[in-house]
Amino acid sequence: MTTEGKVLALLNAVQDERGIQPTTQFYPRWPSEVALCRAIEQHEAFRQEVSDALLEYYGGYHNASGEPLERFIILAPKADPLVEVIAECDDGTWETKAEYAEKFRAALAARGLEIREKNDG
Repeated sequence: MTTEGKVLALLNAVQDERGIQPTTQFYPRWPSEVALCRAIEQHEAFRQEVSDALLEYYGGYHNASGEPLERFIILAPKADPLVEVIAECDDGTWETKAEYAEKFRAALAARGLEIREKNDG
């Protein structure tokens, strides 16, 4: 969740407690809203720093060992290979759809991936 999403969720929780309609979008206008964004960003950075230190202490791996400190380890989400392939192929140049498809297939193949039809078997 983005910082703005976290701020919006927190603001809506407080508004709900006070019987105020929830907000659907967040645009920081007031200094207190900007300060809340910064506080959340600083908190997230500290959490990541603690997580990185624990991973370093445990030798760079995490195996859900039941250690009391493991709840402070933030595991990075696994990268989506499809997003990586799209980012690699989308270099800002204009080409035909067939040329783009060829670049796409080549980027998939370089990762050991392929597009194929499902067997409805």
